[in-house]
Amino acid sequence: MSDNVIKFRRPEKKSEPPVKRPRGPLPGWLPFAVLLGVAIVIFFVQSGGSPG
Repeated sequence: MSDNVIKFRRPEKKSEPPVKRPRGPLPGWLPFAVLLGVAIVIFFVQSGGSPG
């Protein structure tokens, strides 16, 4: 019965270069993270940059 089974072999895939994903809409938390980062930078710049 196994003589009637056709054995398929997967064709070898060529190695494809990594594809960059298209940029989708920005996540909702990203603007807040950017604002928080800017606020922290401004805080350290105004405080002199060195604690001491």
